[in-house]
Amino acid sequence: MSKTKSSNKRKAATAVAAATTEPIEEAEIAYILKERGGKAENKKNTKKKQKTTPTKHEYLCAWTDGQEPQWVDAKYLKGTPALEEWQYQEDEEPEEFDAPPILEEKCQTLANLLQQSKRPCFLLGAGISAPALPTFRGKNGLWTKNAHKNEKQDAKPSTSQPTLAHRGLVALEKIGKVHWVTTQNYDDLSARSGFPTAKLSELHGNIFTETCDDCHTVFHRDFEVPLDTSENHETGRNCEKCQGVLRDSIIHFEEDLPWHDLKMSNAKFVGSDLTVVLGSSLQVEPAASLPFRSKRRNRRNKDIKSVIVNLQKTPYDDEADLLIRGTCDDVIDKIAKQILGESWDTSNTSVVDLTGDD
Repeated sequence: MSKTKSSNKRKAATAVAAATTEPIEEAEIAYILKERGGKAENKKNTKKKQKTTPTKHEYLCAWTDGQEPQWVDAKYLKGTPALEEWQYQEDEEPEEFDAPPILEEKCQTLANLLQQSKRPCFLLGAGISAPALPTFRGKNGLWTKNAHKNEKQDAKPSTSQPTLAHRGLVALEKIGKVHWVTTQNYDDLSARSGFPTAKLSELHGNIFTETCDDCHTVFHRDFEVPLDTSENHETGRNCEKCQGVLRDSIIHFEEDLPWHDLKMSNAKFVGSDLTVVLGSSLQVEPAASLPFRSKRRNRRNKDIKSVIVNLQKTPYDDEADLLIRGTCDDVIDKIAKQILGESWDTSNTSVVDLTGDD
């Protein structure tokens, strides 16, 4: 899902002047690294019932010229884009990992549930693509205050490949163990892995597709279609059939989800007897509640199960029948091996070419 952020390069001449005694006319802040003192620290001390005097409120700033980070008084950063971005970013939720024996046991339980299920549905979050692309709320996620530590922050969907977990879902679908997949990712990795698009809902759009306003033809490209300067999702191109305006399908915050994809997701998940969350923090509705609608609708049916596979806590953990703290790759690989055999992945490494019009 797209999330608008301001540029990392920030002019802050007054901040530098306050932070150093050397005469510097101008410098640029790349990003804020840490915060200390002020209200944030006083709140922590209050919780610990410590008596402390107010401390100076400062931010540790990284500079675009490569100079050593410096602590800058908060008053010099008021109203700057760097501070606005820092305040916009989220605190990182710590990751948890099940011990290997516990993970094995839980994966065996999930494999058994899949074997017994008639209509298993999967909800995918950014975590399933984590080996290839940066997550948003995961460790060093792009929406967290540790985003600057993310080694994949420059990775792009156009140069990324489907993960082991994506390929595992394809293999499991072929034997009838995946009834439906709803993804919150716009990276196209589910479709490119070979998963049938007839069983796939993309709630947040697809960065490679653009649709004609007039004839409604959907074009699947081999390049990322949105423009940074776009207005109302226009891609700057025209339909190859009728010359109508083409628009991207990316869903931004406060925009409506695609009606057909949401309708199909709701219908499939409500009728499911097993729902599995793969790598989602379950923070954004209405997608977050999809895996629990069947249980809520049929509270007397104890055979309906919900499973969450995620390294961080979610708001829906209490509603899950099984919580697995492991990576999507590890969990799906273990399940596929238990159901399909040790060599399940040998024939599932190709990437499907979807370019063209639908």
